[in-house]
Amino acid sequence: MRILVWNINMAAHKKIALLQKLAPDLAILPECAAPEVIVAKYPEFTFTDAQWQERSRHKGLGVFSFGKVRLTRSRSFDPRFEVFLPLRVTGPTHFHLLAVWSLNFHPTAGLSMPDALRFYRRFLSRRAVVVAGDFNNSVFWDRPGKRTNFVGIANSLAKLGLASAYHAVTGEPFAQERQATLWFLKRPHQGYHIDYCFVPQSWLSPAAAVWVGQHEEWLAHSDHAPLMVTVNGNDLHDPDSGQSRCTVS
Repeated sequence: MRILVWNINMAAHKKIALLQKLAPDLAILPECAAPEVIVAKYPEFTFTDAQWQERSRHKGLGVFSFGKVRLTRSRSFDPRFEVFLPLRVTGPTHFHLLAVWSLNFHPTAGLSMPDALRFYRRFLSRRAVVVAGDFNNSVFWDRPGKRTNFVGIANSLAKLGLASAYHAVTGEPFAQERQATLWFLKRPHQGYHIDYCFVPQSWLSPAAAVWVGQHEEWLAHSDHAPLMVTVNGNDLHDPDSGQSRCTVS
């Protein structure tokens, strides 16, 4: 299973060819236009299923599946949490996905990730779950008493048996990542790691791999780098991944 997280920074139709080359099974794309808008401008974009949550017609949270992977929106979805999408993923493996485009700077408390994790607690605990997307957060910005501190979010996900695939594979601590997923104001020297893919720890076998795009290639397309996670848990089969355990480049 190849899971892609990429804040596509709008104008998705101009970047779909790049996404197709990465060949994910599942793509979580914050700041993404509606699927029909993308297809109208880039008819070559084909996918199995799509789920999209609008903030504006050209800037929402999109999740796309490919191959035999199917997506269904959970009945637990609440539009108050408009930047979080609870989805049931079926196909070669079955799991729940909470797709994230967290706006921690937004004044509406309901948009914060701690609120969403509490609200979707039952959805997150009923079967294997992945929580992935643009968290807009890092231990780097944690402060005493701050309600959206990343360490609290990471601890909540750890209690669900989840681990950040990037950090598990690389062994790098939070806020000490060698690979940035955001280049602030498109400045390659001002990078932060704020996009994550938390997966069940049982999926992180020796064959698990991560890959992060470099600014030399990707900054021209978005202020975020794509993060690709390949997992091969006991109930996952990905014989064609061809990746080693750690391919961060």
